[in-house]
Amino acid sequence: MQPSFFSTLFAWLSDLAQSELRITIGVCALSLLAVWWPLTRGALLCWRARTVTRPGRDDEGEGARDRVSALMAEVASSAAAQEAGRTPDAFVRDAAKQIVVDEYESAFAQPISMYANILPPIGFIGTTCGLAVLLLSMRISHDALQLGALALALSSTIFALIGYAILEGFKIHLYARLARSIDAGLQASA
Repeated sequence: MQPSFFSTLFAWLSDLAQSELRITIGVCALSLLAVWWPLTRGALLCWRARTVTRPGRDDEGEGARDRVSALMAEVASSAAAQEAGRTPDAFVRDAAKQIVVDEYESAFAQPISMYANILPPIGFIGTTCGLAVLLLSMRISHDALQLGALALALSSTIFALIGYAILEGFKIHLYARLARSIDAGLQASA
């Protein structure tokens, strides 16, 4: 008869005396891995948003400046075709700006926020699991397991909160870049 998962796990836990460091490093790596996926996805979105919001550069890709100019021309031509009279310039500028901001938010800001907002619950789950294992290890009084559980509880929270702060900081910085890029596009088309 094959041993069950729980008997194998119990046998592994009973043989932990010689592997305290390995447990601590493994648990920290596990919590870092849980935080790594949303953090890297959010960081890649931040990088793409950074290239899109590059103000005042026409030679490096299509930025928001080019998009604002093209949208202003499109909104102006459709408004001119719809009305026989003159469309106010302020309306065209505001419409183009709003379209660019809406596209930016749906393509970049909301997904970056989603990945950033996933991180604190992942840290909290790691903290809760680590404390539960710590309480269990106190019952069987095993020092290596207590050390690994405490490492899980603390490292998952630290990694998740640092990742959250990084993504939210980049998102705020990218909003400022977007505003500068839109202003450069509006000045170029004026």
